[in-house]
Amino acid sequence: MNWIRRKEAWLAILGGILTAMSMPGFGAAPLVFVALVPLFLSLEKGKGFAHGYLFGLAFFAIDVRWVLTLTRFHPLVGAGYVLLVAYLAVPFGLAGQLVTWRGRTIKSWRGILLVAALFVLVEYVRTIGPLGMGFATLYAALYRVPWLIQPAAIFGSWSITAFVAAINGSLYVAWRRKRLRYALAAAGLLLLQAAFWLVPVGLGEQDEALTIAVVSSNVDQDVKLDARNLAELTDRFVALGERAITVGPDLVVFPESFLPAYVLDANAVFSRLANLAKVGDTHLLFGTGTYRERRIFNSVVLVDANGRVLGSYDMVRPVPFGEYIPGRSFLEAIGLGSWIRSFLPVDLSRGAGYEPIGTIGTPICFESTFPTASRRLTQAGAELLITVTNDAWFARSSELRAHFSTAIFRAVENRRAVVQAANGGISGFVDRRGRIRTETGAETVSADRIPLSSARTPYTRWGDVPLILLALFIAFLCLVCPSSRLRQKTGALDRMI
Repeated sequence: MNWIRRKEAWLAILGGILTAMSMPGFGAAPLVFVALVPLFLSLEKGKGFAHGYLFGLAFFAIDVRWVLTLTRFHPLVGAGYVLLVAYLAVPFGLAGQLVTWRGRTIKSWRGILLVAALFVLVEYVRTIGPLGMGFATLYAALYRVPWLIQPAAIFGSWSITAFVAAINGSLYVAWRRKRLRYALAAAGLLLLQAAFWLVPVGLGEQDEALTIAVVSSNVDQDVKLDARNLAELTDRFVALGERAITVGPDLVVFPESFLPAYVLDANAVFSRLANLAKVGDTHLLFGTGTYRERRIFNSVVLVDANGRVLGSYDMVRPVPFGEYIPGRSFLEAIGLGSWIRSFLPVDLSRGAGYEPIGTIGTPICFESTFPTASRRLTQAGAELLITVTNDAWFARSSELRAHFSTAIFRAVENRRAVVQAANGGISGFVDRRGRIRTETGAETVSADRIPLSSARTPYTRWGDVPLILLALFIAFLCLVCPSSRLRQKTGALDRMI
């Protein structure tokens, strides 16, 4: 274990810290273009897996620290946080191992291409499976720089990760080899990334617009979970709704599960909301739990101006360990059933598929952090994306900013305006280029005129498959192709720059 006391190990940790500081929680976005350089320096000594893993541990320990806010609900969350960080860091360890495979280091175009491909694959792999997570991506650092994130409309948001990793790699090689052409390459990549702002992908077709009023709230989670507060909270939200209808909206949006009740089954509560829609001559969209066929769903419901339910959407990807327990039946079979039930008594059921309500796509909370839900909803005909969320679980933590930042990328990927209605989080409006029009963390009503769109971007049509296949091909070429052949090919590139 002497290696952990060496400077290379601390360089890897430093890289993880700098990368975390560039994320939405801290907001030092420019750091993301140099934050990987300490990691690349640490890999020179060949401790690929160890140093990659240390980078991942430092990065995730800081960037997903908001998980620890849940310890107020259950003390085991602390242990879960440690396991989560240890699990999420593994792909970075594997990437470090591949970068240093057969004694290689990052010293040419080959290494730069390899790290760009591997970072894309690492972030993609982390979204797969029951423990997949859409937070803590390199591209998230640029959520407030819309002119640098437009490649997402063509190749997806992981293409921005590829640009960031390649720029880091180019600057590292320029510094280590004292070669100006690599620094110029980094500048060229940044200019190329920015040039996508000039490409009018998915911006031509625009249909009608809707005036949308968003109700944002700040109800503490322990208050919201207590059914004894139903009457008081109903009064509170109806009052906010009455404020919302004064702007003459076409649609009023309330947050996810905003009342401690199955609203559709609580006749007195639903009648008040239906009356609100009638008085305001408007539609209402809100999140609620629904109980059907002895199963519980996390749903979004649309009510028309006559107080009738027009349709609903059930969450397809619930939160692991928050809304369901992965492997519950196995854990019960080995005698851990009572322990699991103390953590989460009942699992939420999954929705049947990503189907919009009319022309409105409604990814719920956790789903909005992944590209898949918004893309599938857009493919199925959504002309507008509305995320309802309850972020009061993570009160006053960096999760609030990290979650809202995902709306920017979903907007660019699909060229759809995105509206977010949050309890205990950030509500706002984002246009099709990923520009934030309005945002607020206060309990208030916000309204804006939001255009609908039926345009299709290349990303909406084809998704992540082209980029992932390209990343796999590049990684294979860099790792397997004999060095002499690849050196001949990349040598030509060297001479051109």
